[in-house]
Amino acid sequence: MRRLAEGLTFAAMLLVMNAASAWDGAVTGVIAGADATDGPGYEFRIDLQGSPQLCGSGSVSWAYVNRESPNYQVYVATLLAAKMAGAQVTVYTTRDAGTGYCRIGYVRVT
Repeated sequence: MRRLAEGLTFAAMLLVMNAASAWDGAVTGVIAGADATDGPGYEFRIDLQGSPQLCGSGSVSWAYVNRESPNYQVYVATLLAAKMAGAQVTVYTTRDAGTGYCRIGYVRVT
């Protein structure tokens, strides 16, 4: 019974997340590379193996997170750990209207 309740809770959370999200892209893959720069802007970037477009069709094949993001250190640590482990990640991104570049907004390591 407890397992059923946990499963239903998880399913409800997924439904709420999907209904409330406005991601331009949600791509799963293995991180091919990571870049770090001193800025300003696009300070940490990743790309996935096979170079899929990360914000939907016509977008770039890399995504970024900037230092001013409240979770910058968590994103960087999570993505680098996934890279080192060779683990799959799902990267949820939004397209910057001005540049067309993909900003990381959520990451899941599987």
